[in-house]
Amino acid sequence: MPRTGYHLVDPSPWPIMVSAGVMNEAASFISFVHGGSYTMLNFLCATWLLLSSFYSWLMDIITEATYLGCHTSIVARGLKIGFTLFLISEAFFFVGFFWAWFSSGIGNLSSGCLWPPRPIIPVYPWGAPLFNTAILLASGAAVTWAHRAVAIHDREEAMIPLGLCVLAGVVFLRFQFGEYSAASFTIADSAYGSCFYMLTGLHGSHVLGGTLFLAAMLVRNYFCHFIRPHRHMGVVFAVWYWHFVDVIWLIVFVWAYVWPYKNWIGDKLL
Repeated sequence: MPRTGYHLVDPSPWPIMVSAGVMNEAASFISFVHGGSYTMLNFLCATWLLLSSFYSWLMDIITEATYLGCHTSIVARGLKIGFTLFLISEAFFFVGFFWAWFSSGIGNLSSGCLWPPRPIIPVYPWGAPLFNTAILLASGAAVTWAHRAVAIHDREEAMIPLGLCVLAGVVFLRFQFGEYSAASFTIADSAYGSCFYMLTGLHGSHVLGGTLFLAAMLVRNYFCHFIRPHRHMGVVFAVWYWHFVDVIWLIVFVWAYVWPYKNWIGDKLL
C-alpha cells in the first residue's frame, strides 16, 4: 500500500475477460435475432466465461478489501464516486430504450394510428406486473432493513432481510418468465414488441444482477465479512443498485404496461 492511501491494483486478466464475455453475449443475441446457427451454444459459452471471470474478479476484490486492508477511506470514497457514475450510465442506458418506446408510441398516436398496433393485445397490468411491483417495493424496504442491520453489526438480523430480498428477486423473475410465456406477441411483432421486450428484458437482467449481488452479500455476511466498522461497502452498493432497480421498474410499469393497456381499452370502447 503506497503512502498516498490509494490502492494500486496488481495486473489482472479479469476485466478483459469480463468484457469478452459481455461482447460474446451481445453477439450471440444478435445472431439469435437473425436466426443464426449454434446461437445457444455460443450464448452458454459466453455466459460461462462472463460468470467465471466475474466470480474470480469478485473474489480478488473481497480478498483485497476484507483480508488485506487495501480499501482505505480514500479508496472507499473513490469507489462510491465510481459506482454513482456507473448507476448514472445505467440510467442513460434505459433512457435510450425509453426514447425508442415513446418515439414509436407517440408517433403512432399523433398520426392517428394505435399503440399498441392491431392486432397486438398488451399485457394485463393488474395481474403479474402489479404483483411484481409489490414484490419489488417490499424488497426495497427489506434491503434498507438489511443495510441498517449491517451498519450496527447485527449479523444475525441482517441475514433475514438479505434472504428475503434474494427470494423476492427469484419470485420476480419467475413471474416475469411466466408473463413472457403467456404474452400474445413476440419481440418480432412491430416496434411495440421489440421495444417492450427490450425494456422489460433489460430491467429483468438488472434484477438478475441485483439478486446475485444480494446473494453474494448474504454469503459474505454469513462469513462475518462486515463485523469491522466501515467495512460494508459491498452492502451499500447492493442497496443502491436494488433501489435503482425499484425506481426503473416503477417507470417501466407505468409506461410499458399501464399506458398501452389504457390505450387498448379506450380503442375497444370506441
